[in-house]
Amino acid sequence: MLETRVVIKGMTPSDSSVSSDTVYARTPDIVPRQIAGDTILVAVRGELAKLERIFVLNTVGEHIWEILDGEKTVDDVVGGVCEVFDTDEATALADVAEFLADLEDAGLATVVHPGT
Repeated sequence: MLETRVVIKGMTPSDSSVSSDTVYARTPDIVPRQIAGDTILVAVRGELAKLERIFVLNTVGEHIWEILDGEKTVDDVVGGVCEVFDTDEATALADVAEFLADLEDAGLATVVHPGT
């Protein structure tokens, strides 16, 4: 299993599932910062900027974050993960779907085109 967790202080993981043709985009008021070797997502405006939660990404999560451009489908993201990391498509799909649901639940990403 890939480690694709976003660590969110004060939240529990989502049980949501996503369709392979769903398209996600990063929330525009969130910027990634490298601090002590970790990628931390920092809210610069809005409700998330109250800093009540900390958002930390690992290497796989950082890769997924970078390719959430509002145009790529979940299948595209999974393909990118499989190209860069040593994993099979089924494992990548399960982990990416869970990670994207966690991002959405935290307000860090939004669905711009729901899948079927």
